[in-house]
Amino acid sequence: MLKSMTGYGSASLQQGEKTYTIEVKSVNHRYCDVNVKVPPRYAFLENEIKKLIKERFSRGRFDIYLNIDELAENSKRISFDRGLVARYLKELRELGADLGLDPQIDFLSLVKLPEVIKVEQGPEDQEEMIKSVQKALELSLHQLEEMRQKEGTSLHQEILSILSRIQETVVRIAERARVTPVEYKKILRERIQDLLEGTLEVDETRLAQEIVIFAERIDVTEELARLGSHIAQFHKLMESREPVGKKLDFLIQEMNREVNTIGSKANDALISQEVIEIKADLERMREQVQNIE
Repeated sequence: MLKSMTGYGSASLQQGEKTYTIEVKSVNHRYCDVNVKVPPRYAFLENEIKKLIKERFSRGRFDIYLNIDELAENSKRISFDRGLVARYLKELRELGADLGLDPQIDFLSLVKLPEVIKVEQGPEDQEEMIKSVQKALELSLHQLEEMRQKEGTSLHQEILSILSRIQETVVRIAERARVTPVEYKKILRERIQDLLEGTLEVDETRLAQEIVIFAERIDVTEELARLGSHIAQFHKLMESREPVGKKLDFLIQEMNREVNTIGSKANDALISQEVIEIKADLERMREQVQNIE
């Protein structure tokens, strides 16, 4: 079944002292383009996320947002720069002596001085974090896959409907192509008779030669056969479980090429009108295929 390239999924997962929240959005793209936004201190997770996406999908633009919340207060380490405190105290006492003042220095005032207190993030277990992100990402991608499959089913039905119309139009073109030489023979005979004004008989041999030349020039049998083959192949690809978006797009180009040739060779107003209808349907189908993985 077909899969759309448009989807969305999000999930939150609590692992130990952290909560991982991942949001994934995907839209159509010619290749697999992955854009990951993570907090700067967790930049090491970016490549892991990109790797997982590219292993799982062949096409689409993916925007992934990762947020990590710390749940425990002990995830941060607090320390004091004792050497700096000693230098502050020494300088304050010397300043007091120079000014003839007795500095009243209390502890809280001292620790409020710049850079005395240091708050540092505790060490990270990168391996465990990668495993946690993989789990959260898997939950998000499950939602995204469901949406892509649901929209893919809708696209499948729409494309089948368009293909059915194209096949019906091809049948009408084939039927019309069979009678066109006969009609041309009749019209040509009438024109010759009008020109001769009944003074001479129509040369049946020459007339037959002209009809054969005309029939060969407007013959679209091969084009119709190739077009039918492309349609059959299109149906087969649509049932594949593999990503087929690029192949379907290529087949539409090939069908367009055959239809253009039919239009240029047919030399018939009715066939030309049918060709216009097919080209319009192929354009509608191409727009749908652009969103298939």
